[in-house]
Amino acid sequence: MNGLQGLKRQLLPLIKGLPIIIGCAVASFILAKKIISYTPNSYQTVARIKLDDQKYGFSNTQLYKDLDLFSTTSKIESEAEILSSPLLISQGLERLDFGVSIYRVGSVKNTLLYKDSPIIVKHHLTKSKNLDQTYWINIIDSNHYQLGRLENEIDTTNSEIIPLGTPALIDGETITVSTNDSLLDKKDLHLIGLYESIIFSKNGLITDVTDKLNVAAVDKEIAVLRVVYKDQNAEKVADLANALCHAYIEDYVATKTGAASQTVKFLELKIAEVSKELQRAEVKLEQYKSVNGVVNTRQETETGLRKQSSLEVQLINLEMNEQAILELEEYMTEGEYFSETAINFGFGDLLMTELVKKLQAYQDERQDMIYKYTAESNQVKALDNKIAELKNYIREAIKRNKKEIITKRESIEKMVELNSKQFDRLSTREKEMRVLQRDFAMKEQVYTFLAQKKIEAAIAASALLSFHRIIQPAVTPKIPVSPNKTLIVFVSGLLGLIIGTTYVYLRKATLSKVVSREDLENHSDLPILGVVRKKNSGKDFSTLAKALKFKDKLENNPMLTVSSAINGEGRSYVSTHLAQSIAVLGYSVGSISIQEEEIYSVETITEFLAIPSEIRAGVCNLVSTPEETLNAPQLMKELKSRFDVIVVDTPAAALSIEGVEFMKLADLNVFLFRANYTSTDFLEYPELLAEEYQIKNMYLLLNSAHMASSFNGRFIGTRYNTELKRERFTSKVWNYVTAYIGS
Repeated sequence: MNGLQGLKRQLLPLIKGLPIIIGCAVASFILAKKIISYTPNSYQTVARIKLDDQKYGFSNTQLYKDLDLFSTTSKIESEAEILSSPLLISQGLERLDFGVSIYRVGSVKNTLLYKDSPIIVKHHLTKSKNLDQTYWINIIDSNHYQLGRLENEIDTTNSEIIPLGTPALIDGETITVSTNDSLLDKKDLHLIGLYESIIFSKNGLITDVTDKLNVAAVDKEIAVLRVVYKDQNAEKVADLANALCHAYIEDYVATKTGAASQTVKFLELKIAEVSKELQRAEVKLEQYKSVNGVVNTRQETETGLRKQSSLEVQLINLEMNEQAILELEEYMTEGEYFSETAINFGFGDLLMTELVKKLQAYQDERQDMIYKYTAESNQVKALDNKIAELKNYIREAIKRNKKEIITKRESIEKMVELNSKQFDRLSTREKEMRVLQRDFAMKEQVYTFLAQKKIEAAIAASALLSFHRIIQPAVTPKIPVSPNKTLIVFVSGLLGLIIGTTYVYLRKATLSKVVSREDLENHSDLPILGVVRKKNSGKDFSTLAKALKFKDKLENNPMLTVSSAINGEGRSYVSTHLAQSIAVLGYSVGSISIQEEEIYSVETITEFLAIPSEIRAGVCNLVSTPEETLNAPQLMKELKSRFDVIVVDTPAAALSIEGVEFMKLADLNVFLFRANYTSTDFLEYPELLAEEYQIKNMYLLLNSAHMASSFNGRFIGTRYNTELKRERFTSKVWNYVTAYIGS
């Protein structure tokens, strides 16, 4: 029970302050509606691209390995960076008309029109100061308009009126506004009004799209890219996301086929050279056989010739590697790095291949960085230093490989020379034939190898096939993602409730008013006589009078004083109603009010005593003058012979000392506190007063207590007040409202 009552007392300020809390919540909802109405809608769309996995994807089969022979495995994060790069965004924007954005100016917010614009804005702006600027357009009627740069405020009074379709001059350059007749014929759009138009430069448009674009991997282990774009127009976000995805696929195919085409050209040149050498070797062999009548060689020379052929093949491979590294050295010397796509040198050194790829990556990174920084910036200089160091490292690696190739070639040539000596003991005829056969077989083997690679490269160049694919195209969103109306309304309402609740409890804490009987018990050791509730005072005074009778406080002609620390605590109200309630019990009551000024509405004590009378019931109202207060003991003795009970209404004890004499003579002193009015600073005042003036029989009484509490103030709840009980549910709800909030 104590826990429940404590909880009720803690919740009582909350319930009583419910109107304030509801008011704060309603104000928060209104504010939320304003925020939503002033915030432009923002739409978001999502597209997904499945990247090819060369280990487990379609290109893992032998056929697709041939078709995609010259592609390399890329990390998912790298592909995400490529997709969001300015190069790919620029290619995607070439498919769309995003260069000019048109907004209709409203009283609350501006609306992006995109394809629903009733006007068309064309321009011939080349100056950088005129691009990436906002211009206002005022369509006066169906034939005329005004235009100006939006710098501070829109000034339509001093602007020139121009016929629609006629160019307007802006710093020597022209902007033309005309009606979108094809759209106006299909839709009934409002033409006249105020518009704003943003004219972008190429870099400005790329920057604007980049700020609203987010490309990221769905997961590090899943080769799927997620393309998210957000803007104010639903159709615009879908068009941009789809255009970017298609540009990425086409760029991938173009890069792959371009590399394959360059390889085909390189192989065609090599095949032509080898073909001539093969023809010459074939002619020599046939002539030698014809002249010398040779049909077959001896079996004993086959092993030596095979070894010799193998050594010759190694020499050819070294020559090809040497040629490739010489081409790489020439390419590095020319200084034109990766302007279109990386060259395929066919050099088998994995370290050199990785260095070339790294150099390509640095060059691409520098091109992207130039969009953000100048060539003199620290970031660009640092990257230039890395590129220079990598170039020097590649050059040194080229020198080292050249030396290594020369050393190997010299070694193999020596081995060839030594191996050829084993044929010296054979006849010249057989030796020469074997040499010719070996030379022919070697040329034929090289020709076959190059022809096979040419076919594979030609297939890759002609097959416009991409192993990346769009698995989820972007669709036009129906619902805006921001502002989030539900979230804003919920958060605003929650904040309103929090602010209202905080205010209620903060007000209770800062005001420090006496609220309940518990406050009296916590701050004073004096006994508590009871409480008087709001709107229930008649019954409470009757209960209080009965309690005094049951405690024998009304026997032997007692004198009761009703005191308080300050004015306004209901002292006169309590003393009057208490006297009336005691009189109802059959006692004659003398109700005395101590006046500090000589203004009286009823007779004084002296006047009353001068007239012989006997009052055995009811209430007699008297006043006490300041002179009578000095003679209080004698007067009270005489009054006790006339009345069964005397109730004295004393002045505020903290403001006047006039009532102290009566309190010292009283058989029962009732010190009054008013709920939600008296400060807790006065709770210790009755004890100090009793100690200082030796006042006995001091009791505390709480006035204007909450009407939902019990008659003695110990319990809280409408079930403790029998007068609030009714039958119908709506009546009970109303009782709760009036009991908890109304009081």
